[in-house]
Amino acid sequence: MAKLTTDQYVAAVAARLAHLTQTYAIIFFASIATMFAILAYASSAGLAARFALATIVVANTVYGVLATKSALDDLKAMLADAVDDFSGSNFGAQLKQIPTALYTGTSFILVLAMGVTQLWAIISA
Repeated sequence: MAKLTTDQYVAAVAARLAHLTQTYAIIFFASIATMFAILAYASSAGLAARFALATIVVANTVYGVLATKSALDDLKAMLADAVDDFSGSNFGAQLKQIPTALYTGTSFILVLAMGVTQLWAIISA
């Protein structure tokens, strides 16, 4: 397969970064909505409603972990396959030094912490 041109490469990276940003926005706002539901209704809700809230929290957490890891792995692969015009520049060389494993791990831990905290709030309500 032919390598991408610089413009195609930059467009592909920008699109994947947009997907990553959208994923973070979705899990952030979904977490706010579920926390509102947990704080407002969990204490008076029955067992079935608590299980429904817990299912939403687990689904949001799993989506957040998998979608962000996928996007970050794609970006890591794109950095490894950078076109010569881009990777030969100082900016491209600097980008290749980014610790992507650190960002992936941090993202995983923070999304998982949000989910565990919400599950704890459901159980203790």
